[in-house]
Amino acid sequence: MKTKLGLLILGLGLVFTLSCTKYPPSSDRLLEDLAIVTQYDTKIDFNNYKTYSIANSITKITDKDTTNITDANATAILDQIAKNMEKRGFVKSVAPQKPDLGIQVLYFQNTEVYVYYYDWWGYYPYWYYYYPYPSTYYYSYTTGMGNIELIDLKNANTASNILYIRWNAYIRGLLTGNHSQSEILNSIDQAFIQTPQLQTSAK
Repeated sequence: MKTKLGLLILGLGLVFTLSCTKYPPSSDRLLEDLAIVTQYDTKIDFNNYKTYSIANSITKITDKDTTNITDANATAILDQIAKNMEKRGFVKSVAPQKPDLGIQVLYFQNTEVYVYYYDWWGYYPYWYYYYPYPSTYYYSYTTGMGNIELIDLKNANTASNILYIRWNAYIRGLLTGNHSQSEILNSIDQAFIQTPQLQTSAK
């Protein structure tokens, strides 16, 4: 009887420990989630480019569909990208002027759902034996990654419909709802800081 009681206590303790295990809070994941990676075409001299255009929405891609985001957060992100471009000497084109560079922002979102099954033994006093009661726990969290692409429109190969990406930035954790707008905008600034070559003195 003591052995069975010991197993019961151990089992309950295990269930309690595991059922309380959750994905770390956003405060503990801040630096991890907003990881920033940039890359650029090292053969390109950005001084050969002057003007740019930028999309008026962010393309959101999930495993279900593709939509365009035009809310306040999307607008703030696009405006921050434009500010960084202008700080580096680029000028936003005005129609019908053809821009040298085009900017589009993609956002990939994925929701992870975890299902935990635990078996623990509960004592039923009327029948005098142990009966298994399965317990199910659900937990989900959303991950997201933004991709800023700088596309060469000046040297686009229209005949073969080929566009060259000269610079892009990957920002993990973008638009997941775990970060403030200032943190998101700072991550965009950091993406440009990581690529000092992205500037022009073209007239």
